[in-house]
Amino acid sequence: MNRKKILAWILFIGWLLLIFFFSSQNGESSSGVSNGILKIFENIFHISLSTPWCKFFIRKLGHFSIYLILALLTINLIKQYYKITKKEFIIVSIFCLLYAISDEFHQSFVGGRSPQAMDVLIDFCGAILGCLIYNLFKIIRPVN
Repeated sequence: MNRKKILAWILFIGWLLLIFFFSSQNGESSSGVSNGILKIFENIFHISLSTPWCKFFIRKLGHFSIYLILALLTINLIKQYYKITKKEFIIVSIFCLLYAISDEFHQSFVGGRSPQAMDVLIDFCGAILGCLIYNLFKIIRPVN
């Protein structure tokens, strides 16, 4: 196996484990991570983001961006073996959707957490945007 394939596998599996790790955090720890991210943005932009709406938005943005990256890493992995076509985008989208569902199911066993259908939808939208971004870059900068 060449280095590109090995790296693609490492990044893909590492990202799946990162998602699993975040889902394994209890409600208090998960909120602590979100609050820490809010503090970073507050320090960078010198504004207060400690409102309930901002906390909600940051948490949902986290879901969205994590699955956007998952889609890109999944495409990158598949690209090591196959040409990326519409079929592969459908496979990536379905994979990300199923992983999002399993992720929410996993949270039902974690203290202070509960599965949310809205989170699955947000995750799936992030994955779809990841596929669209890849496709856009493929159109802008075609690979021979």
